[in-house]
Amino acid sequence: MLNLKDAFPSQLGRRLLITIVAISTLVTLFTTVIILFLDYKRDLSVFEDHQERIKNVYLKQLSLDLWEFDWPKVELKLEGLLNYPENDYAYIVLIGGERKEMGTPNASPYSELKEYEILHKSKVIGTLYLEVNYGYLYDRIIAKAVNILFTQFIKTFIVSLFILAIVHRMITRHLNKLAHFANNLSFDSLQITLELSRERQNDELQVVTDAINHMRHNLATELKHKEKIEEELQNERALLADMNAKLEHKVDKRTHELSKTNQELSTALNNVNAMVEQLKETQKQLIIREKMLATGGMVIGLAHELNTPLGVCKTSISAISDFVTNIKADAENNHLSKQGFSDALENITSLSVMCENNIDRITGLVTTFKKLSVHEECETLSLVNLHEFMKEFRHWSDSYLRKSLTLHILCDKKIEIETFFMSLHKALQALVENAETHAFSDDQPGSIYIEVSQNPEDASVSILVSDNGVGINESERQRIFEPFYTTRRNKGELGLGLNITYNIVTQALGGTIECLESKYQGACFKLTLPKTLRDKQTKHY
Repeated sequence: MLNLKDAFPSQLGRRLLITIVAISTLVTLFTTVIILFLDYKRDLSVFEDHQERIKNVYLKQLSLDLWEFDWPKVELKLEGLLNYPENDYAYIVLIGGERKEMGTPNASPYSELKEYEILHKSKVIGTLYLEVNYGYLYDRIIAKAVNILFTQFIKTFIVSLFILAIVHRMITRHLNKLAHFANNLSFDSLQITLELSRERQNDELQVVTDAINHMRHNLATELKHKEKIEEELQNERALLADMNAKLEHKVDKRTHELSKTNQELSTALNNVNAMVEQLKETQKQLIIREKMLATGGMVIGLAHELNTPLGVCKTSISAISDFVTNIKADAENNHLSKQGFSDALENITSLSVMCENNIDRITGLVTTFKKLSVHEECETLSLVNLHEFMKEFRHWSDSYLRKSLTLHILCDKKIEIETFFMSLHKALQALVENAETHAFSDDQPGSIYIEVSQNPEDASVSILVSDNGVGINESERQRIFEPFYTTRRNKGELGLGLNITYNIVTQALGGTIECLESKYQGACFKLTLPKTLRDKQTKHY
């Protein structure tokens, strides 16, 4: 039996009722607006049809009746016009001023006075004035709207009450029972089975009921299992306490062993540190030995270079001494002839020139050898724009480079480094002169390339000095920077130019230099220079 009294206290029931009424009201309003709009369009179309009929039918008949002055028929036509519900008042005014009216004027704001000319044989004989009242249409629509809304509201409210009662009987009361059972569920009541006050049905409420009963059964089973586990845990705790005691004993023993091992490792580490210090000392000695070997090689090379001119000077001086002794003896014995004295002087002069030339060579060797040492000068660091630097370097090459050779320079305008200007100029000058001397024979045409690029990953600048000359083989590249190494000793070369360049680049400019294979089939030297030397300890020339 439906019981509305029990359904209203339900929060769910009240929300359901309000929701149904609200949705139904919105749907009713929407459908009512559509219906009223369609009715309005239809009635308006009827009104317009009436007006068309008046213009097409009534005006012709009125013109005939007025032409014949048949006033009873005219009044009958005016009454017919007022039979249309929208027409409240009508009157006719003839050309002569005579007036005939029918109905009562309406002061409604929805009234509109329409004017129609009455023609007879294309001549105007009068005018029909017709007052059309659209208020009738609006009143009819409003009355219909009120009727629809009222009937729909009553119907919706009654249906909602029945739905509310049905929902309460079929759902809400069972939900309340489920909530009451869940609130009172405890470990002591796990054996009580939840049953709804209805026949068993295969629906969602039955699914929830079975789920609660299943949960209750699982809880009871888990409770028994928990009690069993707690009993086992008591036994495990006792066993664990015994194992902890044994473990603590093992930990103490292991800690003692680790302490002993740490002492041994500390001793071993100290030994390793001592060995490292010894290795460092050995490394220093090896470096000193390498320097001594290099110095010895340089001394041997210098001695070899000096030995020949010194030998020539010694021989020349000895020969001059012999000539002077012979001249003196001949003069004492009165055997000195004019021709003999002239020949002796010519020989002494020739030997003096030879001696002077070899002394000049010795002086040049000493001067060149002094360049091998790096010493402090007054040159200071400056910010060098390499594009402008290369312009000045090209001016130098135009003056001193052989005319058969062409210098190509590729450098971006924005590359700048902080370095020693003159030391950089000396290094590039030495490399270009080396290419001019060794890469090309006399008057052989060729090209020398200088390419400058930035290395953004390590804040450095690379300068490639290449040529398309004869090139340098692998064995020569291995020794190219050694002092006194040259392939043109028979032409008077000392083999110190690239060694001096190496010292300038590595010590004065704080960079590196290496000999590579050239893409132009000749030799290639790559200089890698830091963008600033402000934080570096360097020596310059």
